Amino acid sequence: MKTAFLPVLLALLATASSQEAAKLTIDIPATVQATIAREKGETGKVLEFKRLNETDGATYSITLEIDGKPYEMILDGAGRVMRKEVINPDSEEKELDIHKLPDAIKKTFYREAAGVAVRKVRIHEAKTRYETEIIVNKRRYVIEVDATGKLVSKRFEGDAEE
Repeated sequence: MKTAFLPVLLALLATASSQEAAKLTIDIPATVQATIAREKGETGKVLEFKRLNETDGATYSITLEIDGKPYEMILDGAGRVMRKEVINPDSEEKELDIHKLPDAIKKTFYREAAGVAVRKVRIHEAKTRYETEIIVNKRRYVIEVDATGKLVSKRFEGDAEE
């Protein structure tokens, strides 16, 4: 009975080993890896990594955790940051029923809507944010930071004009 069991066990091990070798892997360019390492810092973590196929070349979507907050980062094929922003930032917006607004605000909405029904209105509560524009290797970026110093977003805005 032991001799019949051994060939079956060997066949199962061979199948499992060939399935391990068939796992899908993605080649990540060294420039992309270097950018991810730099952007996440020593304490950050990569939560998710995706390669996006686009007509103009490979683009990478990475979800990072930095200082306990999740960020989405988009890199181009050369490892350049196209966008980096906090996911679900602190809500600054509330929805209100139009009937609960002051009369002057309702009047303006109704006038500008020109007869179209207005049901819900979003109110934006102002929070202090700081924004700067930088140029790195002829590429223009806008960086936005909240009042506590946390990154809200870093966006590629196009090539800088010379």
